[in-house]
Amino acid sequence: MKSQIILCSGGARSGKSEFAERLALSTEGRKAYVATGQAFDEEMVDRIKKHQERRGDIWRNFEVPLYLAKEWQNISQSADVILIDCLTMFTTNHMMAHGSIQGQQDANDLEEAVLSELESLLSLIASSDGKTVIFVTNEIGLGIVPDNKLARYFRDIAGRVNRTVATEADKLYLTISGVTIELKSQEVHING
Repeated sequence: MKSQIILCSGGARSGKSEFAERLALSTEGRKAYVATGQAFDEEMVDRIKKHQERRGDIWRNFEVPLYLAKEWQNISQSADVILIDCLTMFTTNHMMAHGSIQGQQDANDLEEAVLSELESLLSLIASSDGKTVIFVTNEIGLGIVPDNKLARYFRDIAGRVNRTVATEADKLYLTISGVTIELKSQEVHING
């Protein structure tokens, strides 16, 4: 049976992670939670703690901030339903690991590295049988264009990361203010 990819998107604190967790719990099979967040400050420590308390003990937990494709075999052998939360932190982690971004070429190199890692993961998922992989991400490109280059680079790379996964996704959910709708089935295709 072909693996299924689901993308859950929304704004910060919109309820997208909670929706993704409920979706995973309603899906048959062993569960894995792949956390990409890192606790660099008090705010992230608190956020991670709240996520862990909400999830409880039924998940096999993995902390993978950067190289998801490298860990895929280990993760996929232990679970049938895999929740990866979140692509935005995954992108942030790559940006921090990359170091200083001095200009457009550095941003282009970073984007290429992030997308290459992501495409490797998507390829591994596609070659796996019977997995349900649920990605969580932030939809960050709907607001004002940031006034600094670093934030614009991040916004652009995160947008391409989201678009790459959305293209491969079987379902795409958007959560706004705790209300979730499915979008992929309503996608408009223009021929020509």
